Amino acid sequence: MNYASLDHFFMTLGNKQRVRILQLLAKQGTMGVTAIAETLKVEQSAASHSLKQLLLCHFVTVKQDGKERIYAINEDTVKPLFEQIERHVDKYCVKGCAHWSRL
Repeated sequence: MNYASLDHFFMTLGNKQRVRILQLLAKQGTMGVTAIAETLKVEQSAASHSLKQLLLCHFVTVKQDGKERIYAINEDTVKPLFEQIERHVDKYCVKGCAHWSRL
């Protein structure tokens, strides 16, 4: 296993805005950057920057529709991963993680 790639994978997910974009795309399907920015109430440039990082790591896919770029979550690996994470959170993190409550 390439640990540098693994580190980069988790660093990409370590950004709240990127995670929110992935959650949004998992629920809504495909969206353009303007719709993503408006839904998340962030600047379009910030959403574009996050999408670029997600695209570089193949967390999202993009298709050109005229002048607009339409983004979708990677259905092959990332969407199932987020579904598994959601199950974990619902089962184990509802009351908060024990580690954080001790700090």
